[in-house]
Amino acid sequence: MIRTYRALLVAQLQAASQYRVQVLLWMLFSVIRPVIFLAAWVAVANAQGGQIGTYDVRDFAAYYICLSLVSCLTASWNAYEFEYEVRFGRLSPKLLRPLHPIHYAVVENLVAKLTQIVPLSIVLVFISITFDARFRTTPAHVLLFVPSVMLAAALSFLSGWVLATTAFWTTRVHSVSTFWDRAAFIFAGQIAPLALLPGPLQAISLALPFGYVLGVPAEILRGGVSPSTALLLMAGQAIWLAIFFVAFQRVWRAGVRQYSGVGA
Repeated sequence: MIRTYRALLVAQLQAASQYRVQVLLWMLFSVIRPVIFLAAWVAVANAQGGQIGTYDVRDFAAYYICLSLVSCLTASWNAYEFEYEVRFGRLSPKLLRPLHPIHYAVVENLVAKLTQIVPLSIVLVFISITFDARFRTTPAHVLLFVPSVMLAAALSFLSGWVLATTAFWTTRVHSVSTFWDRAAFIFAGQIAPLALLPGPLQAISLALPFGYVLGVPAEILRGGVSPSTALLLMAGQAIWLAIFFVAFQRVWRAGVRQYSGVGA
């Protein structure tokens, strides 16, 4: 398996090197939205005396910088691409290979993150200096952030694959994926930090998987929660990851059994 992944990584890196402008555009897309919300919250905070709840302007800057980094590290787009593989029969040759199709998506996802992280980091450092971001991060937060963002990335990836497998039955997953993304936009901590959401919305964001993908690892990296609270939130990430892992195994087996080559 190590040799297989090494070969897939080399091939995908070669493919990614042909689309350098596309990589740059995706990187810019991942940072534009958080910066827009950062500018909006900074304006609101300044209009209310410089602080909203426990967040002042520098805290908002730190949060959205962390959110941009987490968004890059957890991004997953499989649900959109898998629909075309099923509809046009591109999945068929992959099913004949000894390697599960999910491994190709894992490598593609990893390479996309590797090619974006360096230019994104440069941009985020510039934004941090511009807004004088204040991070409350301790070494304990950094140690907890690493497994937290890995759990978040795996959760985002597997939940995307569970959505993608609905293409076996409908071949039109775009509307389902769009609805999922809109829910994530509200409950994942993109509009506002989870701590500033109204009580019911905050409860929903942590009862559903959305908050664990973006808001939780971003707050851990910022140092916005205590290490003990971070561990509890990471337990929520692990529970949802296990749920989606079991769900994927079941829907994949059911979908492949009725897959008919081109379309479901």
